[in-house]
Amino acid sequence: MTLQQKMLAKQSKKGFTLVELVVVIAILGILAAIAIPSVVGIINNAQNSTKEANATELASACKTLYSEVASGQLNQKTPADELNALGTANLPAANATVSDCKAKAGALTVQDAIDYQGLKSKFDSTNISDYVYVKKDGSIYFKDTYTGTSDGTLTLGLTLKQLRNGTT
Repeated sequence: MTLQQKMLAKQSKKGFTLVELVVVIAILGILAAIAIPSVVGIINNAQNSTKEANATELASACKTLYSEVASGQLNQKTPADELNALGTANLPAANATVSDCKAKAGALTVQDAIDYQGLKSKFDSTNISDYVYVKKDGSIYFKDTYTGTSDGTLTLGLTLKQLRNGTT
């Protein structure tokens, strides 16, 4: 065999055979069939955990707002920069009685707590119904993972009094 024939023989052997390509594609298909359901499960678990954390954060925001208004700490004289997006219209007067402060606190809504704590990026009218509440302790839960008995689906207009079992 001449040198030229050897070089032509080497050039014709470049690349993969059809069988090699089919084997690689089959292996990739098997790996994808195994990995995709696992990845989807991990993503769903992460989303549920985020929503559960958001529910805990919102419950805390409602309790904080209620206690700060009921105690008179937040009132119409509170500087706007301390109120975030919460307006003063629904807050008690600076010299209000304890019963007036509690009444005003009970009349505030879940939306007011969202505004006060700056949670608008997490809660709005499109996703608030993903959460349920339990009056016994004023807790809020993500409904897809909550296994107990709830008192209802959360709404933006639910008052803090309703969330707290009707007591102030």
